[in-house]
Amino acid sequence: MREGKEVRDARYNYAISSYLINESPVDEPIMRFYINQPAVIIGKNQNAFAEVDSNYLDAKDIQLVRRSSGGGAVYHDEGTLIYGFNGPADNGSYQDFSRFTQPIIQALKKLGVTKATFGGRNDLLIGEKKFSGTSMLVTDRKVIVGGTLLLDVDYDTLEKVLTPNKKKLVAKGVKSVKSRVTALRPHLAAEFRDISIEDFRQLLIQEVFQVQNISDIPSYSFSNEQWARIDEIVKEKFGNWEWNFGHSGKMNYQRDHRFPFGTMEFQLAVNKGVIENCMIYGDFFASGNVTEIEQALIGTTLSKEAIVAALESFDLANYFGPVSVDEIASVILS
Repeated sequence: MREGKEVRDARYNYAISSYLINESPVDEPIMRFYINQPAVIIGKNQNAFAEVDSNYLDAKDIQLVRRSSGGGAVYHDEGTLIYGFNGPADNGSYQDFSRFTQPIIQALKKLGVTKATFGGRNDLLIGEKKFSGTSMLVTDRKVIVGGTLLLDVDYDTLEKVLTPNKKKLVAKGVKSVKSRVTALRPHLAAEFRDISIEDFRQLLIQEVFQVQNISDIPSYSFSNEQWARIDEIVKEKFGNWEWNFGHSGKMNYQRDHRFPFGTMEFQLAVNKGVIENCMIYGDFFASGNVTEIEQALIGTTLSKEAIVAALESFDLANYFGPVSVDEIASVILS
C-alpha cells in the first residue's frame, strides 16, 4: 500500500522486490501477495522481441518488465495473484523451488484444489496443466522467490501476447501456451468459486500463515524516504527501456537448443568466420553473469576448438545449468 492505495504497477512491484533483497535493512523473512495490472514479465536472459508481440503490447497498453531473475515469460493481469518471498539465503536455496512452493500447495488444498502438485523445473500443476510458474534470485545474503497463481486466465490475450520458442512447447508435449495452462477457479471448493481475486488472496494468506485474521500477521510499511528510493529504482531499471528491451544487437547467426534446465539461444554477429558480437538468451536460471560468457566468445573463430578453448576455464553450471563446453560448442555449430 502507498498512501492508502494498493500498488498494481508491475514496474513498482519489481522495484519493491529489488529494494527488499538489495537494500532493505529488514533481516526477517518477508512474504508479499500482490496483483499487477496487465503486464508481461520476462526473465533476465530473455530476448524481449522474441518472447512477445510488441505491437500487441502497445495496442493493448500492456506493460513489459524484465525481472532480475532467470526463467521464462509470463503474463499477469488482475486475475493473477503474485506471491514473493524474501529471506536469508543458505546453501540449500538455489533452484530448490519445491521447498518454497509447498506451503502454497498445502494452502490451495485447504481451499479445495486437491490435485495441485509441484512438477517440471519450476511449475505448479493440476494434471499436466500449469497454474503457476516460479522464479528465484539468490544473492550472497538473501533469496527471493516469486510465483504466479492464475485464479482466472484470459486465454485469448495470453495466446496473442506470448510468442515462445517452439522447441520449448515441443519439449513439454504441447501445441501452444493456451493448451498448457489452467485457471484455479474451476478447481476451488464450491463455496469459493465466486470469490474475487482480493478475497482469494485473503483466504490464501490465512491458510499459509495459519491465522483467522490477517491482522494477526506482523506487517511492514515503507517510509517516505524508502518510497523515494523505490521511485529511483523504477526510473533506473524496471521502468527503463534499456533494461526492459535493450538487450539486443544486430546479429546474422542464430542457434538454439532446449536442454532439461531450459532453452539456450545464441545470437552472433559473424564476419569472415570470426565472432564479433554475441548475445545469449534463454529461460534458464543462472546465478552467474552470462555477459562474461558472451565476452569470452567475442574474437573467437566459429570452430569447435576455438569455442572450447574460450570457455573451458568457466564453471558453466554457474551460468546456465548442467551443460558441458562440448555441448555448447555443438549448439553454436549446429
